Amino acid sequence: MGVKGCWTCRERKVRCDSLWPICGNCTKARRVCKGYGMQLSWPRDGDKKRAMIARDTRRAVNNHQTKAKRFLNLSAWDILLSEELENKRIAVRYLRTMEVPQPTYLSPNAITREQSHLLGFFNESRSLILGPTDEEPLAQFILRVAFSDPSDATNPVLQGVFALASQQLHGSLHSFRYKRLVVKSIKESINQLDEKTLLHNLMGIMLLYHYELSLETNDKGSWVRYLCAVKKIINKSPAMQKLIRQEYSVFLDWIYYHEALAEFTVRHWNKPYEGCGHAPTARAPRAIEECSSKAEDSIGCPTDVLQLIVDTCRQAIVAPPFAVNDPNILIQHTKVLEQRISRAVGDYGPIRREQSATSIDRHTMISDLHRIASLIYVNRAVHCVSGADFRHKRLVREGILLLTEMRTCQNAWPLFIIACEAVDDDQRLAILDVFEQSRQERRRRSSHIHIIQHMVEAVWNQLDLNEGNNQVDFLTIFDAVIGGVSFVPPFA
Repeated sequence: MGVKGCWTCRERKVRCDSLWPICGNCTKARRVCKGYGMQLSWPRDGDKKRAMIARDTRRAVNNHQTKAKRFLNLSAWDILLSEELENKRIAVRYLRTMEVPQPTYLSPNAITREQSHLLGFFNESRSLILGPTDEEPLAQFILRVAFSDPSDATNPVLQGVFALASQQLHGSLHSFRYKRLVVKSIKESINQLDEKTLLHNLMGIMLLYHYELSLETNDKGSWVRYLCAVKKIINKSPAMQKLIRQEYSVFLDWIYYHEALAEFTVRHWNKPYEGCGHAPTARAPRAIEECSSKAEDSIGCPTDVLQLIVDTCRQAIVAPPFAVNDPNILIQHTKVLEQRISRAVGDYGPIRREQSATSIDRHTMISDLHRIASLIYVNRAVHCVSGADFRHKRLVREGILLLTEMRTCQNAWPLFIIACEAVDDDQRLAILDVFEQSRQERRRRSSHIHIIQHMVEAVWNQLDLNEGNNQVDFLTIFDAVIGGVSFVPPFA
């Protein structure tokens, strides 16, 4: 978002109040607000101020002249590298610390000015649109697929990018035409899809799924049918095996993250939901090969945590032991995952474990937050532990400490799981502060945080009202609160 205001106010040279997504000046004057996204412009002939120029000041003093370098698509990184090479100062160690710029994707199609603006907003607001996954590699992958075929004017991925950006900037009414184009572009026949069409279909439907998650109305439950459509394609399309390759990992991990958390949602809601069928499975190559949990995950959540969530839902909530083909295998698998995640958390929690380091990056914090939440959830749903259990209380304390360290959290599921466990005033005040900071975050996602806070406070109220001898089981309260929401609440 531009610090100097929207583009309309900047062109009019008036002070902008920087309200988002449309500034107050434009609203009052009924002008078209051009927003705060990236806009491309080119320097006029003879405009030396904006020309790409690299000057070596030391040579200028000696030779009383400067060298100007002009190239197409030149970046500051290219200029810096050129200077280092010319002055023979480059070293391998230094080269590895230079941040290589990400490519900018410009449409090979003839797109309108509005679509160009939407594209710039999508590129700048990935965390708002694609969160809470690690949006950088995912956004780059989506844009590559969107512009992979210049001759394809009905690419559902490109239209999905426009729909998501338009929904965030202008609302549902203005963005509906792009949503309709996505739906129209998706091919219906599952059995006859080639690799390219299958990828376009899955990605287009996932973008529609995020579109529904971003709606502010109480019709949010419609996100379920889009995720079920994705699962149907994955489970029945013969071409699906062609996508299980390393270059598609970021996309497959994206699906798996939302698929696993949807499994949690529908298993605790007030109506049994069997429309999706088939439990989700990790489909990215590194997940299938059961790589180390220390490996970098492109979704911000370790794959073994998602597997543990799915196993727990299937074992403790959906099916009694006699309904499982081999309950012992499922129980053993859950136990192995739990032990692996416990080792990753450590005996003293993630904060103390990293005290010797200079700082903990946010990606690591989010991964640790998911690990702690998954262990808390297993304690309640599988082991039926009491909130007074020492190890359980330690996990809750570490989770709240981590949330306090993060200050804001847009990851709905771990925030909900940990926040529900807060029992005393200090813990609850700390959680409420995280909710407040998260709601005030300018680049936040829709109304996720408001929904989660509402359910957390409802759990707290029930815990306070059931402190007598006939205490209601924690998981019963947990189910009742989630089931009391009028629509299927999203936790992704």
